[in-house]
Amino acid sequence: MTEPSSADAGAVLGTIATQFGDLARSMIEQHNDEHVITRVVQFAAQGVPGAEHVGLSVVAGEQPPNTFAATSQLPVQIDGLQQIVGEGPCLQALIQSDIARADDLAADQQWPRFAAAAVTETGIRSMLSMRLYLSGNRRAALSFYATKPHAFDDVSIATAAIFAAYASLIQLNVLHQDKAMHLERALESNREIGTAIGILMARKLLTSEQAFDQLRVASQNLHRKLRDVADEVKNTGELPHYQPLRS
Repeated sequence: MTEPSSADAGAVLGTIATQFGDLARSMIEQHNDEHVITRVVQFAAQGVPGAEHVGLSVVAGEQPPNTFAATSQLPVQIDGLQQIVGEGPCLQALIQSDIARADDLAADQQWPRFAAAAVTETGIRSMLSMRLYLSGNRRAALSFYATKPHAFDDVSIATAAIFAAYASLIQLNVLHQDKAMHLERALESNREIGTAIGILMARKLLTSEQAFDQLRVASQNLHRKLRDVADEVKNTGELPHYQPLRS
C-alpha cells in the first residue's frame, strides 16, 4: 500500500477536524440521543478513511446483538450473517477483542464461514470493528465496512477509535437517562400508592397495612396495576368496585 504524502495526510486531518467540529455542534444542539448516535455513525462513515458503510451493534445481557444505528441496510445484513454463523469481526469485538480487523475477507482465515458468506452475499472485502466501553451488562461495537480490500490503515484505526469514544459517551448517556426515567417512574408510583393508602386510612379508619392490602386485593381482582388503582382512589376517594375472585 502506498504511503500517504504530507499533503494527503493534511487533507485527511483537515476533513477529520471538520467532521468532529460538526459532530460536536450536533451533540450540543440535539436533545434526542438516538438522533445523535445516528449522526455519529453518519459522520464516522465520512470521517474514517476507507469507510463506505458504518453500523453500531449493541448487546444487552444474553440477548443477540441489535443493529442500533447504521448508514445503510448493509450493516444490518452483515450483523445477521454473523449471528447465523456465530463468528465475525463485530462479534469478536463485542465478546473478546478491543479491535477486530479483516483486511481481505476473500482470503481471511480468522472467520472462514462468515468471510465466505459476507463476500458472496454483500461484496464486502474489508471490515474494522471497535469495542465501545459501556457499563453493566451492555456491550457495543462500532463497525466499518468497505468493498475494497485493505481499506483501513493506521489512520483509519486511530480515527475510528475516536468515533468509538464519542459513541460510547452517547450510549452511556442513553443508559443513564433510561435509569433515571425508570427511577422517576418508580418514585411516582410510590407516591401514588402512598397517597391512596393515606386516603383509605383516613376514610375507613384502617391501619396502613390494612389499606395497602385493600389496594392489593382490588388490583388483583380488577387485573389492573396497583398504581392505576391507587390513582383512582386518589381521584375519587374510594376503591373501584370489583367482583371478588372465586377461590
